[in-house]
Amino acid sequence: MTSTPPPQPPVQLAQTVADAERRTRLYETFLNNTPDLAYVFDLQHRFIYANSVLLQLWGKTWEEAIGKTCLELGYEPWHADMHSREIDQVVATKQPIRGEVPFAGTFGQRIYDYIFVPVLGPDGEVEAVAGTTRDTTERKQAEQALQLASQRKDEFLAMLAHELRNPLAPISAAAQLIAMHNADQERLQRSIEIINRQVTHMVGLVDDLLDVSRVTRGLVSIDQLPQDLKTVINDSIEQVRPLMESKQHRFSLNLCAEHVSILGDHKRLVQIVTNLLNNAAKYTQTKGSIELDMRVQDGQAVISVSDDGIGIAADDQPHIFELFAQAKRNSDRSQGGLGIGLAVVKGMIELHGGSIHCYSNGIGQGSRFTVYLPSILSQASAAEADNVARTSAQSNQTTVLVVDDNIDAADMLACLLETLGYIPIVENGSLSALQRAQQTRPQVCILDIGLPEMDGNELARRLRAQPETAKALLIAVTGYGQAHDRETSLQAGFDHHLVKPVNLDALIAILAAKFSPH
Repeated sequence: MTSTPPPQPPVQLAQTVADAERRTRLYETFLNNTPDLAYVFDLQHRFIYANSVLLQLWGKTWEEAIGKTCLELGYEPWHADMHSREIDQVVATKQPIRGEVPFAGTFGQRIYDYIFVPVLGPDGEVEAVAGTTRDTTERKQAEQALQLASQRKDEFLAMLAHELRNPLAPISAAAQLIAMHNADQERLQRSIEIINRQVTHMVGLVDDLLDVSRVTRGLVSIDQLPQDLKTVINDSIEQVRPLMESKQHRFSLNLCAEHVSILGDHKRLVQIVTNLLNNAAKYTQTKGSIELDMRVQDGQAVISVSDDGIGIAADDQPHIFELFAQAKRNSDRSQGGLGIGLAVVKGMIELHGGSIHCYSNGIGQGSRFTVYLPSILSQASAAEADNVARTSAQSNQTTVLVVDDNIDAADMLACLLETLGYIPIVENGSLSALQRAQQTRPQVCILDIGLPEMDGNELARRLRAQPETAKALLIAVTGYGQAHDRETSLQAGFDHHLVKPVNLDALIAILAAKFSPH
């Protein structure tokens, strides 16, 4: 006969209850503050416990959820059936089971990794099944992105090897022909032309590789000079014309009537337009159509290159400007090139403060690439910029606040502005400049970035915040001209970013665009 343990004294019983309550609080605190889902099923597949984050996922209260099965809680039938089978398997085998499943709850469509484990009673039998589930969506997306990047890199390297070997074959054959003593003069001349042409092609491939490397590492710097956009476009067309003529393309050029000028680097701007035209020519069939439009829209210069060529699949369009990503091409790769030109183009456009967008109705439906660049001059020619600046300054008596802790640099810039007819005000400190701006209400503020007390970016934010200078033209002047430096200054409120030493023509053009008489 089993003896019954003696009852605990009241003090010991109270301590036991207190310890149990303390453990319960600890477990509840942990389970309700973990980002993972925690839960327990009974042997009839009903939830007998669910932590706070799981209740949030369901969008239900404890009373609404506890005692319900997956199916009763809104799980899709296939999903509920799968978990029922897994619960039964854990009960039968007394072994954990693990899986991964997508689920759409109040947190949206996510991917979850889960594990079910048996809860054994005193008799060694399974009395419940506990589980935890972790949201692995971000990890899965990162793994897929890495896998895709690796795949694209491998494809790119294979393509690079192919493209570099292609010109080597005719170069090798031509060199062997030259080495033959019985080759006539005509064949020798043709061999030399082949070598020159193929070497030029290889140099172009290497230049593309160097450009994309510089752009992705932020090592490309550009000039900031007023550029006539029509001249840029005409220079680009001249470079691509032989390719378009060889394929008998119908080329249409539509330029707006007004003069359009932008701040930038002529060589890089030509590279942008040339690349877009080259792509259109490469991927447009013989006797196809290519069109280039240029217009001014909302203060921006807009360049659009359209074709009726092979088009771009909808799935490829969001990735068309990514490095190592490219649309499907013919198996014989007759178009040539490395497929990295658009990544370079996007980087160059962003260095100029612009953006690019791609659109295609799909494979075989042609494509359109549209570039947006900030315009500094419209209606007035760049050659007239100096006169416009002088006239407007004299008529409007424009006040310009120059802030630079380099006293000589500030004084020389002030002298130049005064010569042009502006009224310069010089400050060498940020705090004094802020106070002076409140008093004088300058229309223009030219600020050094590397200032003591507070840097030029913070000074720009404060000038934008006070009513006296909220609408002033803010021009950053700095020794740093990388893409992230320009982005930081624009986010701080600057309208323009000039690199030291300040190019006077660029400054005149900016002032002329803002203060030209109407």
